[in-house]
Amino acid sequence: MNLTDLLKSVEIDSIRPNQIETELNEIDINKITYHSKEVETDTLFVCIKGHQTDGHNYAKHAVSQGATVIIVEQFIEDLDVLQLKVSNSREVLAILSSNFFDQPSKSMSLFGVTATNGKTTITYMTEEIFKAYQLKSGIIGTIVVKIDKEIEMSRLTTPESYDLQQYFAKMRDQEITHVSMEVSSSALELKRVYHTDFDVVAFTNISPEHIQLHDSFEAYFDAKASLIRTASKMSTAILNLDEQLLIPLAEETAAQVVTFGIENKSGTITVSDIRFSSGMPSFKVTIQEPFNTLSGERIEPTSFDLELSIPGYHSIYNALTALVTGLVNDIPLEYVQRGIKNFRGVERRFQILYDKEFKVIDDLLLNQNNIDSCMETINHLDYNELHLVHALRGSNGPAHSTEIAESLAKWFHELKISKIILTTASSHVAKKDAVTDEELAAFLKVMKQSNIEVTFSTELDDALRFGVERLNEEDVLLISGAHSMDQGARKTLELLKEIYPTVDYEAIDQVLENKFIGIDSFKVAEKIKNFSLGI
Repeated sequence: MNLTDLLKSVEIDSIRPNQIETELNEIDINKITYHSKEVETDTLFVCIKGHQTDGHNYAKHAVSQGATVIIVEQFIEDLDVLQLKVSNSREVLAILSSNFFDQPSKSMSLFGVTATNGKTTITYMTEEIFKAYQLKSGIIGTIVVKIDKEIEMSRLTTPESYDLQQYFAKMRDQEITHVSMEVSSSALELKRVYHTDFDVVAFTNISPEHIQLHDSFEAYFDAKASLIRTASKMSTAILNLDEQLLIPLAEETAAQVVTFGIENKSGTITVSDIRFSSGMPSFKVTIQEPFNTLSGERIEPTSFDLELSIPGYHSIYNALTALVTGLVNDIPLEYVQRGIKNFRGVERRFQILYDKEFKVIDDLLLNQNNIDSCMETINHLDYNELHLVHALRGSNGPAHSTEIAESLAKWFHELKISKIILTTASSHVAKKDAVTDEELAAFLKVMKQSNIEVTFSTELDDALRFGVERLNEEDVLLISGAHSMDQGARKTLELLKEIYPTVDYEAIDQVLENKFIGIDSFKVAEKIKNFSLGI
């Protein structure tokens, strides 16, 4: 691509050398990269300052590999190549990437959601609505990047801007019309979605889970809020009014704002007559104020019923976000209702692994909100005894362990649980995620103070076996934890077959067949290949 076209909308502070022999419009760029190892002839290399490395340190290597133009935030001495100095190279990378792929996000209806909890569930639920209306759709998120029937395992919740725009271009080329994507606070702060054309954006909840990635909770909130604040006047912003911090954002965006609430009844949409059947909510939705679809059609006030196939009070908020997204995308109500009803959940997000003579549930329990949502959902279930196997999360410090333990202890007393099976899953975590002695001690201290009996094992397999062996009819086994429990579902289901010969093997094998998380890379590749081929 011609360099002048590539630099459209890019603000260049200065150029070195000051006098260049070739005009910018005579320079052709065949590739953009921010990794020096990926440089080829006629590459534009963008120097990105990261938390651990600085791309400026690799500029000379990039030039030696064939880079002909370098984007920098400070000029690099003794470098015989065209350098374009900018104030924020991350922003520029996003603009360049969008230009390089001919602004692909404008070619589809793009929905982006940010939240501390529920992003993955909302994107998958929205995907079910798109599928119900037989739209060609895609997903970009924590677990996978999905392009119609093609799947790729994700490396980041929200990819780096070049990779993101490349995905959009691939989606456009495959005639994808609707895309749902998770937008993390880090992605917003690091400008990964800068220059991306969102049609619908949503901000549904916030709690101080990821503030270690930001300077403060206020910085964390502002990063997420930027998705709403920068939304265009042609787009729609969806806000949950039951989150007090989100209410002012309705006045801080140019977008059409659609609000909802369960406790707060002042929004565009409200809910009543909530009922739970085996933990699955159904309720009446009332549209109190009209709003417009993306095509300009008017959605008038009305009431209707909505029924979910996943449990939990928190699922109502996720469903309302997906509902508005579907309606704003001009999808008829009956297809929106069908898509929401068809949605059966996401891996490791209160995923019911087995539901016959007893229940086995898998959840992350990463923070207080996550724990509250999970335990509140369990509280709506009918069961005799709850057994919990929890894999403690490492590398987050003793304070985080204390917070998780206190949140669990509160619910243990409410649900009359007196025991927990705890593991550090030592053989199943990378060194960077290992649980420290201080983190373990902080968790155990809270359990002791709360008079909760702890059965501890360093190994995940031992802890899971201990939990499975104690299952009786009508009991619930909850397995939880971050990275170290990713393999827990597979191991637990295999233990069920080993210990209880009368379990439903077909139901268990069906769950195992559909799993992506926690299986080795070779099997993941085979699953992805088979999924893409429709096998």
